[in-house]
Amino acid sequence: MAETTIQDGIKRVAKKQKDVEGFIGISSKFAVLNRLTTRDLNNNTNAPTFSLYSKDDITTYLSNPYTYEKQLRRAVTYIYGASSHFRRLIQYFVGLSDLCYIVEPYRIDPKKANIKTVNNNYRKVLNMLSSMSVKTQFPKILTVVLREDTFFGTLWVTNDNITIQQLPSEYCAVSSIEGNVLNVTFDFSYFDSHSNMLDFYPAEFKTKYNTYKNQRMSKWIELDSPTSFAIKCNTDILDYSIPPFAGILREIYDIEDYKQLKLTKTALENYAMLAMTLPMEDDGSWGIDLDKAKEFWRNLDAVLPEEVGSVLTPMPLNKISFERSNTGDTNTIADAEQNLFTAAGVSSLLFNNEKASANALLLSIKADQAITYGIIKSIEDVINRFIQSQSYGKNFKVNFLDVSAYNRKEAGEAYLKAASYGLPTISMYAASQGLGQAELDGMSFLETQVLGLQDLFRPIQSSTQMSGDNLDSNAATDEGGAPTKGVGEITESGEQNQEDA
Repeated sequence: MAETTIQDGIKRVAKKQKDVEGFIGISSKFAVLNRLTTRDLNNNTNAPTFSLYSKDDITTYLSNPYTYEKQLRRAVTYIYGASSHFRRLIQYFVGLSDLCYIVEPYRIDPKKANIKTVNNNYRKVLNMLSSMSVKTQFPKILTVVLREDTFFGTLWVTNDNITIQQLPSEYCAVSSIEGNVLNVTFDFSYFDSHSNMLDFYPAEFKTKYNTYKNQRMSKWIELDSPTSFAIKCNTDILDYSIPPFAGILREIYDIEDYKQLKLTKTALENYAMLAMTLPMEDDGSWGIDLDKAKEFWRNLDAVLPEEVGSVLTPMPLNKISFERSNTGDTNTIADAEQNLFTAAGVSSLLFNNEKASANALLLSIKADQAITYGIIKSIEDVINRFIQSQSYGKNFKVNFLDVSAYNRKEAGEAYLKAASYGLPTISMYAASQGLGQAELDGMSFLETQVLGLQDLFRPIQSSTQMSGDNLDSNAATDEGGAPTKGVGEITESGEQNQEDA
């Protein structure tokens, strides 16, 4: 009996030791994955290549975007770094969403649902979204999509972190649609010339690359869903990627051409020429000895500054100017910049235009925001497919709100008004103001029960909170009229009156 007890004790100790070793192994693995290495600088044999593309090159690429897909993608990537106008345009569209979201129930019958189970799963979904760092990772996706049209990505998933890794676009293609999300097929011949990069990709890539090598399968193999995905701006064209703003690349070159022309014109206007005319007699002979005249000319030319030239001539010279003399001369660079944004389909009022009208500007932003929001909804489908693939997320989905810095006040007031009538929009209001569901009740718990802030601060008294007997007669002022209206709440004439006041 004692011997059996000892053996059982030894087995329990061995099992605990094995569990500890397994836990340490898993923890170390997660620690490695949480620190995602993108390249080894000590053994880096690859460097990005950049080329200066001409306007003729761009025209050729646009003539057949399917054939020149790779060149067109490289061209917009180069111009994104070289042109402040193009980069600012892309970042403007990226900023048209706050990426605020709420988690909603999905296929739940409130009369039959178990409250405790729903709450536990709801917390797990919120924690998963928090580990994804939505507001820091997703703007990078938006930038790539608006610049190149398609973002190909895969997920590194651990217990406490989800990292999105971008895949090389030239070795990716859209193969199928699953759950309204584009799936990715990867060209595994990429690792034939980039074998040192294989360790920097999830384990799935190493497995499928070995399959491609050993079984001599097709180099194009579809990646597993829901961890791999593609986000596309032009979802109506799935065969190839065409940058959404590829049509304005030639206008960007026009701006540079006009700048060079203006620089040349300004440089020429800084030059001058002095003409020394030789006098002539009536019989056609020189009125001064030619050698002496040359000596005088050389003396003059020696003391002139570099910007002033001189010439010795027997005949009069007249100035011929190509400058525009009319007072209505236009600024060709400003016109070219305005044409650029017009060609992009956005209002030039957004980018330092002197004729900016606040109301026209607001309406223009709303139209542009719809473009960005369409991409956001595609990202939403990617997240929902991943959430609902998890056991705890089958009855939840994420919903991104159509809110940005430009309409936050308007959206917040709409959600708050709906809540005042009993509609369940409190979470939407909090999210639109920058307070997500993961922080909403947590901050309320911290401020009220932990810190007791409601007892530390007293609200400021105002006339609306006091009776007529308690009002101070000296507090009255001569200020009257309605409160000043903000942008979008006032007409253009009213806006002009405010500026003139």
